[in-house]
Amino acid sequence: MKDILSQIKSELGKDAVILSKREIADKTFGLTARPLIEVTAAVDFDAGISGYHLKTSGASSGMPEPALQAFSGSSTEHLAEGITELKDMIKELIAHSGMKLHEKNPLRKKLLSRGIRPNLVDVLLTKLGAGAKESAVRSLLGKLVRTEEPAASRVWVFMGTTGVGKTTTIAKIAAGGALNHRRKVGLITLDTYRIGAVDQGRIYAKILNIPFMSVSSVSEFRAALGKMGSLDLVLVDTVGRSALCRDYIPHLREYLDGIDPCTFLLMPVATRDSEMDTVTRTFSGLDIHRMIFTKADEAMHSGSVITHNLIHRIPVSYITTGQRVPEDIEKASSSMIVHRCLGDRI
Repeated sequence: MKDILSQIKSELGKDAVILSKREIADKTFGLTARPLIEVTAAVDFDAGISGYHLKTSGASSGMPEPALQAFSGSSTEHLAEGITELKDMIKELIAHSGMKLHEKNPLRKKLLSRGIRPNLVDVLLTKLGAGAKESAVRSLLGKLVRTEEPAASRVWVFMGTTGVGKTTTIAKIAAGGALNHRRKVGLITLDTYRIGAVDQGRIYAKILNIPFMSVSSVSEFRAALGKMGSLDLVLVDTVGRSALCRDYIPHLREYLDGIDPCTFLLMPVATRDSEMDTVTRTFSGLDIHRMIFTKADEAMHSGSVITHNLIHRIPVSYITTGQRVPEDIEKASSSMIVHRCLGDRI
């Protein structure tokens, strides 16, 4: 916005005002595109200042060259009246369209305090109208938030940046499958870089009495999957990497080609919206099927879960709420997410 304001003042002058702004998608570069901000601005004419209009005169380049010429007093007053009338009309149109009515609703401030992105709060309240009540907000969010069980695949792959809790989450899901549902579960880790990662996975597997294998190449991974061919579910722990590491996604894609797994992207609830967007765009090159939001117990607010879900529309399967294995994990539902984000009362 800083750059945009500078550009507006440069082109329209210091009296320019912003009429509206919104975030739009730039699909020129496909999945890697960043969102754009579209701003509508105009010159705010002050009747107390001498008016000007633009006239054109020929230039050596053949292009018209703007020049300023002062109006007479009567013309200035007439133009000022016209601009004032136009501004009043715009304000009236905006008010009648509902774009500004929601700003008077006390729910707006409360929803923002829960960590839901401002433009989404504005859309929700505009959709519900000026007199929107808390019950209507909860009901609408309950219909909009997407949650789903994991896709039907015997191979589940867990991805995310460093430190999001992949290994602990896998242990919770493995324990639930092996102990509660009597499923034959196996663990494979691709994380041979992080100190202690292999040992951590091996310890969990030993406690649960399930197979465990560590691999460091695509061929070893294929062989491990073959050896676990008789199991009901194979959980794959991947290497944690920064979303800015460009060679990570193509490298991981080599492991997943031809397997058709259910892929999970893990994200801590306390992550900032901008970072969530960056990480999601980075990993979207691997076709993310489900979201798992981790470390909900460490977040002051959980509105980021709703924000991410409404923007990226990737269904949520699980939310983790602590370090205990296997207790601190919950299957996601829209009502659970709305209640966790908004509490008993907003």
